[in-house]
Amino acid sequence: MEILRLWRNNLERTKSQRTTEFYIRHVKSFMKTLGLSSEEDLLNLSPSQIFRFVDTSTLGPSSLLANLSALKHLYRFLLRREFIDRDRFAGIEKAIEEIREDLNSKKRPTYPKALTREEVKRILEAVKGKRYEKIYSLFLYSGIRLGEFEKLRKENFYLDKSGILWVRLDPHMTKRNRGRIAPVLGPTKEETYRVTECMIRWIENFEENFSVKRGVLQVYTDRLSKRLGIPFSVHSFRHTYITNLVNSGFPVEVVKEFAGHANVKTTIETYYRFSQKRAEELVREFLNV
Repeated sequence: MEILRLWRNNLERTKSQRTTEFYIRHVKSFMKTLGLSSEEDLLNLSPSQIFRFVDTSTLGPSSLLANLSALKHLYRFLLRREFIDRDRFAGIEKAIEEIREDLNSKKRPTYPKALTREEVKRILEAVKGKRYEKIYSLFLYSGIRLGEFEKLRKENFYLDKSGILWVRLDPHMTKRNRGRIAPVLGPTKEETYRVTECMIRWIENFEENFSVKRGVLQVYTDRLSKRLGIPFSVHSFRHTYITNLVNSGFPVEVVKEFAGHANVKTTIETYYRFSQKRAEELVREFLNV
């Protein structure tokens, strides 16, 4: 089908190879289940067909959610290319969101995986001396999102009097249009100052050191992940940054602001899970033993 070919071309430019194949596979599975065999079938899809797909599917909640994510991406693409009108997209989007809400209530909670010290070391060693060393370091020590990274400029960084480097994100740069500032921080004081020194040098030539297209970065990261045998994405660095803040004892309301979460519930439910080891460390610190 021509529209699937065009969609694949778009995915290959903007997503990693893994995500591209993931989306294509799920949409084809959706079509097969409903017996959709032509472009006309896809373009005339109705919300009731999406509900029927879910009702008749033997897939679990997580797999169904994956199918729906791929489907929504396809129909957003079709809307922007004027293959479908806004009313049809609105109906499809509403059906998908209703189903997602039901499925998420049944889905087991999954937690983001932070990279270990050894994994971080291997990743940075693999890109040492390359532009990606600087890019990965920025994600790892500031916790910014990929969409925020795309809008960053040299002017968004400033060094305060105490020697802490901050990233200032204006409202239009962020996921929910809420500006914030985030410090460049490592898991230790020594590492923080070492990275800050490097980062100050790198941002002097910001375009040369950090300019890369989103799709190129994602594809490179996907390939490096496979080569190293470490399952990670660009977003893994953000998870690691936030986890380091939590493990360093930062209060939840501070972590929420640095991370740019919409509400503190997200921060608590995602990152503040009980750790016996951390609890014992806090007791020892409190008693100075």
